[in-house]
Amino acid sequence: MSVSCFIGWEHTMEIYTSNAFLLAILCVFAALSGQGNVPKGLSQLETDYCNSSAYNPVNQICCNGSIHNRSSAHSKCCGQVMYVPTAHICCGNNQMFEVQENLSCCGNKSFDTTRQHCCVTSNTLEVRLKNECPSPPPKDAEPSKYVNCSGKLYKRESGLTRCCGKDVYSVADDNVLCCNGVLYRNVPEDSECVGGVIYDQNQIKMLSCGSEVYDHKKQLCCSGQLYSKTEAECCGNLLLESNKNQICCSSSTHAKLYDIKHKHFCCGHYYYNTSLWSCCAEHLKPTPKNDSSPPKYRLKPLTDLIPEMCNKTVLFGKVESMVLRQKWRDIVLRVIVAVNEVSQGPLLNLSLNHCSSPALENGMTYLWKKIKRKYKPLSIPVDLTSDIHMFITVCDINQQSDNTCSHMFYAQSGFSMHGNF
Repeated sequence: MSVSCFIGWEHTMEIYTSNAFLLAILCVFAALSGQGNVPKGLSQLETDYCNSSAYNPVNQICCNGSIHNRSSAHSKCCGQVMYVPTAHICCGNNQMFEVQENLSCCGNKSFDTTRQHCCVTSNTLEVRLKNECPSPPPKDAEPSKYVNCSGKLYKRESGLTRCCGKDVYSVADDNVLCCNGVLYRNVPEDSECVGGVIYDQNQIKMLSCGSEVYDHKKQLCCSGQLYSKTEAECCGNLLLESNKNQICCSSSTHAKLYDIKHKHFCCGHYYYNTSLWSCCAEHLKPTPKNDSSPPKYRLKPLTDLIPEMCNKTVLFGKVESMVLRQKWRDIVLRVIVAVNEVSQGPLLNLSLNHCSSPALENGMTYLWKKIKRKYKPLSIPVDLTSDIHMFITVCDINQQSDNTCSHMFYAQSGFSMHGNF
């Protein structure tokens, strides 16, 4: 049922009647309810929006404010219209043409690339015959007046301007400390950053969270956001609570919360519809498969694994090489530090189910957990020195046993064989 609301000047006196007043109130709420509306079944925590409506970009597509269910993993937008590039090309302004050999776009027009060129003349695009395009005027290169901090540009105030991750600061600033790519302000003058840990006279062995230090035994840090310890875990900077019907999908670069849906799985930080996609080792493929086996677990930041892993049999291992053998990913792992056990050698040869295990990178170091005679990666890539020392320091590993040689082992020689995981 729809209600049309219009109150003319000649009816202004009627608004004081109870029925007319109620109708006016309903009209106001009806107008407001159209803003920020979220389609049924979609999580409000998803970070992509189409106008004011949330949508899942893996299974849907936003075309100039209109949400469409994907007909293919390759679907794209042409204005407000969805199309498949294998059948059509889009030249803007809703101008679509059937795919033909040697056909391309020049602005909102199409042209034959064998006979014509797309030329820039007076800041406009024109289709001309080949060899008729004017040469662009040369541009004078200006000296750099900015500093690039991980993709963000800042004006260079002086020769003392420095980057700290994506932030900028001056070495002459008071009470400023750059620690592992994070800029901290209002810190005591005697503070030092060692191994990812900020030390001062009152806060020894405290982890950093955003621009604060915190006690990992009492608080939980989720990508810079502090929470009180609860029955929950981090999903990026959000909290995944055990009593919520939600799932966290994460990769080494992103983490997102989604409402659990039927026939949907995580593939890295994407939550995909199995009727549109398949997944192997955190890589989406636009070919649905009935036997697709997405990763069964996700890698977490090292700080999310403290203190849970402090008393477990774990090791820091660097991936030296990987090869694919049928459905297995064979890995040669160099043991950097073995915790709570005496390692059998500096090299381990192990195998993971390729598609159902997270993606790993050659040359990267991860925290691994030993389960019987097999190993499972737990963390996203860690820094070879600062993160390992932070783990050892915060977990108080050297203080847990008088015989530190049996508690922590730095691998030196030998080779050990381990089974499939």
